[in-house]
Amino acid sequence: MADRALALDRARLDYATRLSGVGFWYCDLPFDELEWDERVKDHFFFAPTARITIDDFYARIHQEDRALTSDAIDASIRNRTPYDIVYRTVHPTTGAVKWIRALGGADYASDGAPMHFDGVTVDVSAQKLDQQRLFTLNEQLREQDRRKDEFLATLAHELRNPLAPIRTGLHVLRAGGSAEQQTKINEMMERQLGHLVRMVDDLLDISRVTLGKITLKKEHVDFRTVLHGALETSRPLVEAAAHELAIRLPPDPLPLEVDPTRIAQVIANPVNNSAKYTPPGGRIQITAEAAPGMLIARVSDSGSGIAPEMLPKVFDMFTQAERSIEDSHGGLGIGLALVRKLVEMHGGTVGAESPGEGRGSTFTVRLPLAAEGTTVAARTDEVTADGSSSLRVLIVDDNLDAAEGLAMCLELEGHRARTAADGESALALAAEFHPQAAILDIGLPGMSGYDLARCLRAQANADPPPLLVAVTGWGTEEDRRRAQEAGFDLHLVKLIDPDKLNRLITGAEVGPLLVPRD
Repeated sequence: MADRALALDRARLDYATRLSGVGFWYCDLPFDELEWDERVKDHFFFAPTARITIDDFYARIHQEDRALTSDAIDASIRNRTPYDIVYRTVHPTTGAVKWIRALGGADYASDGAPMHFDGVTVDVSAQKLDQQRLFTLNEQLREQDRRKDEFLATLAHELRNPLAPIRTGLHVLRAGGSAEQQTKINEMMERQLGHLVRMVDDLLDISRVTLGKITLKKEHVDFRTVLHGALETSRPLVEAAAHELAIRLPPDPLPLEVDPTRIAQVIANPVNNSAKYTPPGGRIQITAEAAPGMLIARVSDSGSGIAPEMLPKVFDMFTQAERSIEDSHGGLGIGLALVRKLVEMHGGTVGAESPGEGRGSTFTVRLPLAAEGTTVAARTDEVTADGSSSLRVLIVDDNLDAAEGLAMCLELEGHRARTAADGESALALAAEFHPQAAILDIGLPGMSGYDLARCLRAQANADPPPLLVAVTGWGTEEDRRRAQEAGFDLHLVKLIDPDKLNRLITGAEVGPLLVPRD
């Protein structure tokens, strides 16, 4: 019975060992030939029938772990303490690695001499890989957290930069400076407001792209048209620094099927960076060529260049090359991240090259060319006006400062402007004022801008009916759809450029029409 019970216990132990992955080893001291079961041999990449010596044992342990393992064995035997260590074993030909945990200890004779050193091994590779993945993830989270903190600090700094001169300018205007001072202050405040608008636009764009809320409005255009739009944005920076701007394009068209506004943004960003980080009087070159199925556009400069360690990171969110205070030109470190996302949304790629700091840089954008035989279409939307240089304009906004400021801008252009702060007062005013154009904020108290637009459409007796312009901080395709359903003609995202608004309502410029007007 005892033998049967012992055999049964061994069978149970054997079965449990196979399930758990635990291997058993037995070693007489001093070490020579080692007795291992098949599981331990598998942990060390040995065949089940292999004879194992102490030299074989150390030969299969990773060279970085051998000394630690030897020291742990010696310390366990010498100090009569448990042996517990994790080491790596390596396949002699493939280089495959396993992480093994070994636990054991020594038996001693009555005179204290060590006789045996026995224990178990367990393959902990999966756990170790999980630990490494967790460590890597934690490192990534720490890096993202660090970059987020740096970004918030940069954002606070960059917002204060334009706000400070605007505040100073308002003080000068209140103090009643000379006409020349007021002109300079107005120009300065416009420039600084432009900086603020660009930063806010970048923040909103990167958020919408990251959340997948940008819908591309693709059309067939020639690259020259896109480049023209980009240079309208970038040329003031280039000219202010007295840079030489060279443009080299092939004689044949470069047809694209893209969202021209977004690709103009893609080209303008590296041109702006070149203008900022190239010493005055430098050179910026824009080239484009057709490769099989692809447009390759490059923006090169003779500027401050990019350090080798920064090249792989320049398109990461919130990343900026380290620059001295004297060489800093502002920015939030999200422009190139936005460029990459927009290019990828168009099925293209973007890359950066630089021989090193102080040696200039080149940004290369690759975009699919439109299919052969595709014609480049021009925009056909129209805004019609009644031919008068003076319009009656109704402005509805619960922000009275914004409404009155916009009214003054339009009156300076010769228009008659009236303001209202909510839907009910706007309808009452419209009944007597008969506006030819109505500029409506969407987030009004009580009656929304959408509802007000419907009421104005129903109330209007004029022919043609008034031009309805939606003004909102939201610019998604869903927002445009709702504006169209409410009867708006134009959908504009804050902040509005008063000059552009004047051109839109008078028909001097084609705008983002929702419904063509007959």
